[in-house]
Amino acid sequence: MGFAGGVVLLALSPAWAAEGPSTQAQDIIVTAERRETRLIDTPIALTAFTASNLEDRNVSRLEDLAGFIPGVFIDQGSLRTQRIAIRGLSADLNNPGLDQSVGLYVDGVYLGRATPGNASLFDLERIEVLRGPQGALYGKNTIAGAINYVTRLPGAELRGRAEAGYGNHSAWQLRGAVSGPLGSGVSAGVAGAVDRRDGFVQNKTTGTRLDDLDSLAARGTLRFQPGADLDIILRADYSRDRTNSGSSDVLSNGAFAGTPLAEADPWDREVTNDIDAVQNRDVWGVSGELNWKLGGGKLVSITAVRGFSWNNFADNDYTILDMLASGIDESQNQFSQELRYGGTSGRLTYMLGAFYFHQGLDTQSRSRVGPAAGIYPAPVFGVVNGNVDTDSYAAFAHADYAFTDALSLTAGLRYTYEKKKLVHSQVGDPYAVLLGTYPERTLDRSEDDFSPSFTLNYKPSADVLLYAGYSRGFKSGGFNVFSVTPTNDARYDPEHVDSFEVGLKAGLPSLGGWVAVDAFRMNYNNMQVNQLVTVNGVPQFVTSNAARARTQGVEAELHLSPVDGLDLAATYSFLDTKFADYRNATSSGADYTGNVLPFAPRHSGSLAAQYTVPVSGALELFLRGEMNMRSRIYFGPDNAFSQNGVTLLNARAGVHDRNAGWGIYGWVRNLADRDYAVARSRGALVPGQTIQSLGAPRTLGVELTFDF
Repeated sequence: MGFAGGVVLLALSPAWAAEGPSTQAQDIIVTAERRETRLIDTPIALTAFTASNLEDRNVSRLEDLAGFIPGVFIDQGSLRTQRIAIRGLSADLNNPGLDQSVGLYVDGVYLGRATPGNASLFDLERIEVLRGPQGALYGKNTIAGAINYVTRLPGAELRGRAEAGYGNHSAWQLRGAVSGPLGSGVSAGVAGAVDRRDGFVQNKTTGTRLDDLDSLAARGTLRFQPGADLDIILRADYSRDRTNSGSSDVLSNGAFAGTPLAEADPWDREVTNDIDAVQNRDVWGVSGELNWKLGGGKLVSITAVRGFSWNNFADNDYTILDMLASGIDESQNQFSQELRYGGTSGRLTYMLGAFYFHQGLDTQSRSRVGPAAGIYPAPVFGVVNGNVDTDSYAAFAHADYAFTDALSLTAGLRYTYEKKKLVHSQVGDPYAVLLGTYPERTLDRSEDDFSPSFTLNYKPSADVLLYAGYSRGFKSGGFNVFSVTPTNDARYDPEHVDSFEVGLKAGLPSLGGWVAVDAFRMNYNNMQVNQLVTVNGVPQFVTSNAARARTQGVEAELHLSPVDGLDLAATYSFLDTKFADYRNATSSGADYTGNVLPFAPRHSGSLAAQYTVPVSGALELFLRGEMNMRSRIYFGPDNAFSQNGVTLLNARAGVHDRNAGWGIYGWVRNLADRDYAVARSRGALVPGQTIQSLGAPRTLGVELTFDF
């Protein structure tokens, strides 16, 4: 029958792998429209993972959900640049001047960089993944979609959860959360997590295990509810990572083929580098949220200050020789303020809002040329400094008007004004014989945009929604921070998309489930594309504009609970993408017109089955199996490197006592131990060299849980 046909037959639908056991359609509440609505009533292509489902899946990082969200590609990534592509649109954030295409939000706070986005996940109420441009309601530059992390709120009841796990690769994990009342109208919660794991890759030169995991995270919440009309929430969080992650293995040796420097096996998870890859990250944030019922509506204010520091250093010749190594230091701080007021008046439901965002990003690219390169007798260092300041202002309106009980129109409009300033300098470049040292320069730019959206909704019954809509997305232009010269500002233009979508959501009460299907077409102008090129002998990530691109397809989800304790889920996505016009893609005049967009598999899908059955008294047996599949993906706009289709299997089984609250489980991911690449590209220095990074091998472990 083939991959696509088999999944389509099983999956004529869409939002299943998003819920826990026996979840009825009417129970799924989301805040995708910045107000509480049933998922089945929300005219957005949306997948929502509830707290129970995240626990059933043993999700600890965003990549654990990879393959289970239609139209969304997620790789393991580094601590700084985890790749998230929605409907073929993503941003390679190696260029610090490039804004992300997928907006990341934590409790309504926009994250200005993707760096904090793949931290440890714990004590969450929900994860919502919105597909397509969301410019009318969300932050800045949310052109591909949005991912919302919603943490648990403390309440009037004492509750808690503790988890402890151990697995292969010497992995261990501790997680805990407790919340409850402190007094009349006051409650609080604290939560934390520690994750450790040896690396998947062995550096034979130094003996270090690379691509390891070493993180800790903590969060605290204080909630004041002095009356029924006022809810004030204060949050603070901190996380830290110290790893040797970011390794690359040699796929093709190029000029070193047949010499003692050649790597024999690109799949053996062994490298011979003269230095170890290093990545360190610290993330922190505080926010205050006010929800006040006022004058027949509700006023919401979210004020937040966040920041992070990140640095890395790694071998760039990928050999035992000391030829070239480089790293980047980043220090980011941001302030954001959002105000919203909304309510209902007759047949009109409305929301008005304003948003301000400031980000300061100080970045430094460090490179070192070693004596083995044959240029200098001793190591020589070079530094490129780039300080990017961003200010973004926005006003927005969103409303739904019901013409009849069945027919309504949803419309939104957002005006954005954004300005950026770059202070750039270059000192002591190791290739000074070619490039020289550049004095400090200050560059600035500004732009504005109107982002409208319109959706016509038809509900023939309470549990069926048909919708058709248009939305426009915008992402501001910027600078190639590490490519600025005294004569080249290295600018690129803003990116726009026009998105058209039709969809169906329907409850299936007799089967205890629901289904969702959507079809879309997105037309891009000046699509921002990032690629690794060599400029005067120096490898650089450069962002350029593809004149036109388009992506179209169909997405489906299904969730069924046909009998008590049994949950079945499936997803499927068909994605047809191409660069409609991408001439002069490189300095040599390459033409990428007709190429497939990176990280956009034509077919992808998943199946999941979960069964919970009483064994004795309050004791329950838990069984869960998962399979996710995708066809070929390309790793760059030149389509030079790709990975064939991949199928991965996961399983989890255990017992749980409903009354006592304890559970013990065993789990395994990548059950068949499939080897596959998550990145491939040309080497930075050795002629003809190709490098790759591998997905995680088979991992397995046991987990103890206790709820109270």
